[in-house]
Amino acid sequence: MSASSKSSVRSARSGKSSASSESVTRARARAEAAKVRASYASQEAKLKIEKATREAQNQLETVKLDTELEVLTLQREADIAAVEAQVLEDAEIEMHAAAEKGESEEKVKIERTSEYVNSQLNLTSHLPSASFSALPNAPASHADSHNSFITWSPPLKDPSHTQSINDKPKYQDADFVHLPAANLSSPSTGIIKSEVDRTNPFMNIHAKPYIPQCIPSTSTPPQAEPLAQYLARRDLVCSGLYQFDDKPENYRSWCSSFTSAAREVNLTATQELDLMTKWLGRESSEMVRRIRSVHVNNPNLALYKAWERLRECYAAPEIIERSLFQRLDSFPRITAKDHIKLRELGDLLMEIQGAKEDGYLTSLLYLDTSRGIAPIVDKLPYGLQDKWVTSGSWYKESHGRFPPFDYFCSFVCHEAKKRNDPSFMYQSSAMTTVKSDKFTGKSFHTNKPISVHKTDVCAVKEDPNKICPLHNKPHPLKKCRTFRNKLLDDRKAFLKEKGICFKCCSSISHHAKECKSFVKCFECNSTNHDTAMHPGPSPQVVKSLPPSQEDGGEGEDNSDMTSVNTSCTEVCGPGQWGRSCSKICLVKLYPKGNKDMAIKAYVILDDQSNRSLARPEFFELFNLESEQFTYNLRTCSGTVETSGRKAEGFQIESLDGRVLISLPPLIECHEIMNNRFEIPTPNAVLHQPHLRHIAKYIPDLEPEAEILLLLGRDVIRAHKVRQQVNGPNNAPFAQRLDLGWVVIGEVCLGNVHKPTVNTFKTSVLETGRHSIFQPCTSFMQVKEKQQSSVFKKATEMTLGQTVFCKTEHDNKPAPSVEDTTFLKIMDTNVFRNESNSWVAPLPFKEPRQRLPNNKEQAINRFSSLQRTLKRKPEMQQQYVEFMEKIFTNGHAEVAPPLKEGDECWYLPTFGVYHPQKPNQIRVVFDSSACYSGVSLNDVLLTGPDLNNSLVGVLLRFRKERVAILADIQQMFHCFLVRDDHRNFLRFLWYKDNDVNKDIIEYRMNVHVFGNRPSPAVAIYGLRRAIREGAKDHGEDTIKFVERHFYVDDGVVSVPSEAEAIDLLQRTQASLAESNLRLHKFASNSQIVMKAFPPEDCAPVIKDLDLSGETSPTQRSLGLLWEISTDTFTYSTSTTTKPFTRRGVLSTVNSVFDPLGLLAPVTIQGRALLRELTSESADWDTSLPEVKLNKWVAWRSSLQELEKLHVSRTYTKTSLTEAVHTELCVFSDASTKAIGAVAYLKVLQKDGQVEVGFVMGKAKLAPLSEPTIPRLELCAAVLAVEMADLIKDELDLELNDIKFFTDSKVVLGYIYNESKRFYVYVHNRVQRIRQSSRPEQWHYVRTEENPADHASRSLPASCLAQTSWFTGPSFLRQPPAEKTKSSKMFELIEPENDAEIRPQIQTCATYLEEAGLISTRFQRFSTFTSLVRGVALLVHVAKSFKHSNQNSNCKGWHRCDLPRTPDELDQARNVVLKATQKAAFAKELSALLADQPVFKNSRLRKLSPIMEGNFICVGGRLKHSEISTAEKNPIILPKESHTSLLLIRHHHEQVKHQGRHLTEGAIRAAGLWILGAKSLINSVLHKCITCRKLRGKFEEQHMADLPSERLKICPPFTYVGLDVFGPWSVTTRRTRGGQAESKRWAIMFGCMSSRAVHIEVIESMDASSCINALRRFFALRGPAKQLRSDCGTNFVGACKELGMDKMVQRYLSEQGCSWEFNPPHSSHMGGSWERLIGIARRILDSMFLQLKARLTHEVLCTLLAEVTAIINARPLLPVSADPQQPFILSPSVLLTQKTGVPPPPGDFSDKDLYTKQWRQVQALANQFWTRWSREYLPCLQHRPKWTVPRRNLQVGDLVLLRDKQIARNCWPMARVSAVFPGKDGYVRKVEVSTTDQGNIKTFLRPISEVVLLLPKD
Repeated sequence: MSASSKSSVRSARSGKSSASSESVTRARARAEAAKVRASYASQEAKLKIEKATREAQNQLETVKLDTELEVLTLQREADIAAVEAQVLEDAEIEMHAAAEKGESEEKVKIERTSEYVNSQLNLTSHLPSASFSALPNAPASHADSHNSFITWSPPLKDPSHTQSINDKPKYQDADFVHLPAANLSSPSTGIIKSEVDRTNPFMNIHAKPYIPQCIPSTSTPPQAEPLAQYLARRDLVCSGLYQFDDKPENYRSWCSSFTSAAREVNLTATQELDLMTKWLGRESSEMVRRIRSVHVNNPNLALYKAWERLRECYAAPEIIERSLFQRLDSFPRITAKDHIKLRELGDLLMEIQGAKEDGYLTSLLYLDTSRGIAPIVDKLPYGLQDKWVTSGSWYKESHGRFPPFDYFCSFVCHEAKKRNDPSFMYQSSAMTTVKSDKFTGKSFHTNKPISVHKTDVCAVKEDPNKICPLHNKPHPLKKCRTFRNKLLDDRKAFLKEKGICFKCCSSISHHAKECKSFVKCFECNSTNHDTAMHPGPSPQVVKSLPPSQEDGGEGEDNSDMTSVNTSCTEVCGPGQWGRSCSKICLVKLYPKGNKDMAIKAYVILDDQSNRSLARPEFFELFNLESEQFTYNLRTCSGTVETSGRKAEGFQIESLDGRVLISLPPLIECHEIMNNRFEIPTPNAVLHQPHLRHIAKYIPDLEPEAEILLLLGRDVIRAHKVRQQVNGPNNAPFAQRLDLGWVVIGEVCLGNVHKPTVNTFKTSVLETGRHSIFQPCTSFMQVKEKQQSSVFKKATEMTLGQTVFCKTEHDNKPAPSVEDTTFLKIMDTNVFRNESNSWVAPLPFKEPRQRLPNNKEQAINRFSSLQRTLKRKPEMQQQYVEFMEKIFTNGHAEVAPPLKEGDECWYLPTFGVYHPQKPNQIRVVFDSSACYSGVSLNDVLLTGPDLNNSLVGVLLRFRKERVAILADIQQMFHCFLVRDDHRNFLRFLWYKDNDVNKDIIEYRMNVHVFGNRPSPAVAIYGLRRAIREGAKDHGEDTIKFVERHFYVDDGVVSVPSEAEAIDLLQRTQASLAESNLRLHKFASNSQIVMKAFPPEDCAPVIKDLDLSGETSPTQRSLGLLWEISTDTFTYSTSTTTKPFTRRGVLSTVNSVFDPLGLLAPVTIQGRALLRELTSESADWDTSLPEVKLNKWVAWRSSLQELEKLHVSRTYTKTSLTEAVHTELCVFSDASTKAIGAVAYLKVLQKDGQVEVGFVMGKAKLAPLSEPTIPRLELCAAVLAVEMADLIKDELDLELNDIKFFTDSKVVLGYIYNESKRFYVYVHNRVQRIRQSSRPEQWHYVRTEENPADHASRSLPASCLAQTSWFTGPSFLRQPPAEKTKSSKMFELIEPENDAEIRPQIQTCATYLEEAGLISTRFQRFSTFTSLVRGVALLVHVAKSFKHSNQNSNCKGWHRCDLPRTPDELDQARNVVLKATQKAAFAKELSALLADQPVFKNSRLRKLSPIMEGNFICVGGRLKHSEISTAEKNPIILPKESHTSLLLIRHHHEQVKHQGRHLTEGAIRAAGLWILGAKSLINSVLHKCITCRKLRGKFEEQHMADLPSERLKICPPFTYVGLDVFGPWSVTTRRTRGGQAESKRWAIMFGCMSSRAVHIEVIESMDASSCINALRRFFALRGPAKQLRSDCGTNFVGACKELGMDKMVQRYLSEQGCSWEFNPPHSSHMGGSWERLIGIARRILDSMFLQLKARLTHEVLCTLLAEVTAIINARPLLPVSADPQQPFILSPSVLLTQKTGVPPPPGDFSDKDLYTKQWRQVQALANQFWTRWSREYLPCLQHRPKWTVPRRNLQVGDLVLLRDKQIARNCWPMARVSAVFPGKDGYVRKVEVSTTDQGNIKTFLRPISEVVLLLPKD
């Protein structure tokens, strides 16, 4: 065949094959596309199944699966397109190479299919699928890896928790579990096996997974991967994530979603941080931003830190547990029809169950117990609770244990599913039809009250677009009762906010001034406002609201506004008669655990109310304060929004005590009826034959009990009927409930019911008006509402509402910031460890300095302790025994080695002995030991004072019959220290507690004695422990520990032995759970003591019989308590103290009397102490013998106190059974002391009155107090303060408090309303009236006033025979016999009372004048403001004129335009004219009439003329060429305020220069002010700026000389000292020269003899100062007083006006005191400052003559010579009389000085020639004689400061002098305190100034301040 034929044949064949191959190719392309679709359909099916499964588990996983499906869909479309294109391309290649490559076709297809599959595997490794990590344990099949395909296996475990929340966000391959590849079947089959396993949760999860098989493709679409990644990245950023809500319980799901979605998009660290910041919550994103800003240059580290911080804040198990439990606790209780809430609860329980199954939230295992599930069961409806009991009981019987939490969770979810199934939801009637009974009978003449109660829950939704913008209900706003009941200001604010007219209240299109509607108020007949806007409350109590058909009575759910709607409706009207009884019971009501507070009250049982309510009187009786919350009250009269308080923790008890019911939270309601006629009584029941047998069970009507509660269905037990007595059809019936018998129905079936007769009596008041009320004194009081908490975060609507709110604790001390910080540290960090012991950290201050390593100090202190213990073997043995107890109890451990850089602290130890326990040592760890200027206590917070008041504990201890004492064993050591803080408690001790072994390091495991915060930590831990145990052991254990413990001693009294035993046992058990042992029990009851083992009893009464002769005595907080007699006794010390100041003080203070039982005796001792020590004497110097007898007599009388027995209890019977209790406080005063005493007056049920002594107090009266009335007033203040203390601490409801005094003057002060007192009396009267009312004060005769014993004192032997302990006899009179006094006490001779300010009444008459009155100018302070104000007035006046062309300014208006110069000039002229018119009225009239002024005119010499309507100076310069203003200035008066403003104005213009420049400026302005010079001087004198620039320093009349300078006493008894120098002296010679050092000198000057003594010191430290003092005292004898100024450089000797401890200790040993003059007041020490000047001048002369170098020895010699020269100076001018050769100089006395005072006797000049000692004494007498006769008169005159000046006062503004800076920079200060001298003049003040926002206080003499502005 030719080539052409072959070609044609090939062409024909190719044409045919082209058509067929095209169709085949398209079919193959469709087949390949179908295979890809099938494979992806399989994947979609798997994902949809997994999505459905996960939707049932967690909705959050749905978002991720949706995202994966969308990404997979996009990839599918891309891959399908790529496969189709590839197939077409392959077909074209096959057509051209079919002949050559036909044999290798299958091989190529297989290779391409393999490549495609491999590419798909690589592509899927980058898919953002959460399911990859969801299968960590999925089985892998690798049988044929080269033919693998992607598939998903159904999860074998719960896929909701796939990644640990603590995994680090590192996206490495190792973190992933790749899906296994499935085997492919033979590729010869072209059909995909579509046996899809439709897996669901109810199918076999163990079946083999579906493995899709397909024919492999010939190639891989490489372009699909970038497109898929792009689409995945875009979808991830846009919608693949959800926002984190900052809730810990949602963090794990968010983290899993975020990490799974972001893992495969290859984000950089910076991109991931951006994405993380976008999808985090508000707080968490801010946290990440802060971390990122720190690590800007290292994003990888920032990313790591961010994830670490997020896990720390949101993934910690404790945080998640707390969040879950908070949600569970705050979940509301579910009603029977609230199915949605039930489903929400089920979802929450499923969430908790999932977290619990995770395993790392270990505390959730608590939910597997009945105690854990019980609170959740309480939230279920009652029906479901019964179902759960049935289901749970079945489970327990079947499995032998309580059903676990997952079973309970399934139960709730199953019930929620049933109740929310729409197939079984049916409509129920919301309204209940109540059929009313029809009565037939005769005419009815009385009203019959019928009560209807209905309660339901709804909520309010506020929508201003409705008709009523307040309620969103179809009624007009002006008819809205809630709106009408608001305050007028609130109504106005609401209308203003809504833009509603104030007049008609019905339109928003106009305002009140534009309202044309006619309105009328039906309460005041006003036509200016509607009735809704009438001031005052609404006259209607209840107003019906029209029912809303649209609303249906229901509102939308609003969790913020609880709605409890109830009704108590009483229907009265014609046709109703008789008396109806309802379900009302008499019960006992009290808080849980406080039965002593029980009261009797009536409760209404209303089964139509879904909540229990309480009347406001209930909250007042129990003093309950809580936050107000809003709810809706729906009654038969309509729905109303109201608010009230909540009360929780109360119980009711039946009268017989058999039934006790705990009440749910009670809501305050004002609408509960108080109809006592509906209470069933025995009398009403007796007239019903069928009910007579139950009359004995119904209590009589209780007159004191009120209807306080309405019990709804939430107290279901109270409604259950145990027995019922019916009767005839219309007869009342009775029911026996748990709380007692009730009667329901009409009880007036005969003529039993007494008709009610109403009478009206009209009285005439003093004003002549008629009234139906009897005229009487008004006793109405306005009680200010107290808030529980006023500081909350304010919203826009509540801004400023709580600014002025008050609380009951406003005047009580508040904790400091450090105290609050301490409590926060304790609340956050205190926990209970695995051994149930409480662990607390050391509360460090923040910030604090790092503690140095003080081991060196600890070694030195331990060496000292070693030496002490070796000297005292007995002490060493006790020390070792104490340490052995510490080691044995595990309170200390061997300290581990310190790591490098670890912070630590070593505590030195020392031992102390208790005065009452001499053989028992206590080792104290010295945390106050300083090292390098810091101690451990310096860096620790002290903590608040959590301890109870000692007086309060003792007062409560005396309340009840059975008394108990208890103690916490080693309370401080019961609380462990946190491990990381124990290195701060290291100490040194012997190894193995053997003194013969080496010394090693230990550390304390517990809080130690000596640490400043240990008491607060221990008390906090004790109270924390008892609160934790109170859930199981009762709330009353908390009160026992928190109110009846003083540190570790429990002191309490209870009514009965049973209560005492029960309380102690429960408290002991509760504390034992925290490893706290309560022991050492002591009680006055044998029954109580026998209930406890001997080891728990106090040692002193373990083996004693309380009924025996030997009575044990127990110490109760310092008091001796004799247990058998139940009385307090006293034991006095038999040790005789020396008769010195120290001994007397020790003896007086040895009588411990916190309750003031011995006040009349101890006050005598204090008076003797003051009398004995009034004269100056050393502490250890014997007191004068003349007073010894009086002291010995009083001291001996103390022995009589041992015979005294005071009853512990106030009364013989329990105070809880008292009918009436009142506190009576008496006060009295004398010139010696003031006193007060309080008694408790108790009226028992049998009518007997008992009086018990409560407390007494006596205080010495000040020596300077002048009048008895003032002292009596102070005693009255003491009485009210005592009453306040008792009322706060006694925990007893007092019915009344009465005060008694025998001073009618004081009673007049208290009752006074009109007169004004001086400040002293006013302050005390205000203090009295702050805590009492005048009617509480009564008069008592002096002989009946028991407080008289306290003010005048009594011997100890007579105390028991007086009325001190029993009170006056009239207190025991029954209240019925004692008439209530309404007497008003008037002031006693007010015109002669010096305490009452005199009143002067003046009358002034003002005449109106036409025109502008110049007196109005006085309200302006500057001339500029005056001119501008008048200019505005002129402008407004012009705007009324017709010629006004300004259309914008007409009539009265406030013009904001600036004033023009013409207006200001016109205003200036108006001001000057008005001033002249007021001052020169006669002159102006004469000049206007062209007449000369009258002769007596003060303007006559100025020749006044009228110039431009002004009175100007005529003068004599008429023909001069100067300006008119200078030639004829305007005349102004001196006394005018305008002149004063003009002078101030021009004074400021000349920049506060002097009078000459100011007057020149005024004259240049064309003004002539009469008497300008004096007025200008006055202005300059008062100018603050001028005072700052040129003011003089303050001066005061020179003070009298101090008594120290005027006394005849041995030299250097009173000494003034100062330091001067230094001088450089040569100390030693060196090779290169001479070494020099400095020397100073201290000059001691005798205040009386003017002698001096100089001591050289080598340095300015404390040691040199002490050495100088020692040398001085050794040479000159002891001194009584040292005086210096604060400007001296006693470094180490005075710190902050306080002496160094070494100096202070040394001076106290010498019996010397050190007084300081104020700083910067060297003139106050002039007597010795001048002598220093003399010494310097003498030294200058000596140094001038000194040629050699000055050495220490030479300096001492020179100063000794200086001392001799100064002491030889004449004190008086040298007399020229030869008869007086004797020169009066200090040396005369010094050379004859002896160490003892001179012996008594008179000596003459003859004695100069007798015995030597007489010569010495004669010289001394001659010196003192001339000193007193000649020298003292020389000091009489005052050389300067002779004129008394005004005293500086508190509040004065002064300029504080600072010599270091210029005067312009001196700070201003305000005088905060003044210190007047004995003459009443102030010479030193305390000033306060600010420096950089900090207030600083300085003490300065008045010579250092300039007065700027006086206070007045």
